[in-house]
Amino acid sequence: MVKVLISYDMREGREEECQRYVMQTLGPGMAQLGLRITDAWYTLWGNAPQIMGGGVLENEAEAARLIHSSEWNGLMDGLRPLVDNFRIRVIDATGRFQF
Repeated sequence: MVKVLISYDMREGREEECQRYVMQTLGPGMAQLGLRITDAWYTLWGNAPQIMGGGVLENEAEAARLIHSSEWNGLMDGLRPLVDNFRIRVIDATGRFQF
């Protein structure tokens, strides 16, 4: 099992638009592509990305297929104008909080 981690900071002045996009488009779109969303975190203080989220897939091959698909790229293209410090990582899933 692998975990796809996404992190970013919402651009100042675009927070509401970003949150709306994540809830109405990004989250449902990722689920449609087969990602089982397991966590979403908002950083209140400290030196960390403002938003962190993750979901699991069976293996690295599925993760590679997902993040190289045109559907995934379309979802990310909608998010990128709304965020800074965007990052995607694929790691082995442990079942605990991971970043």
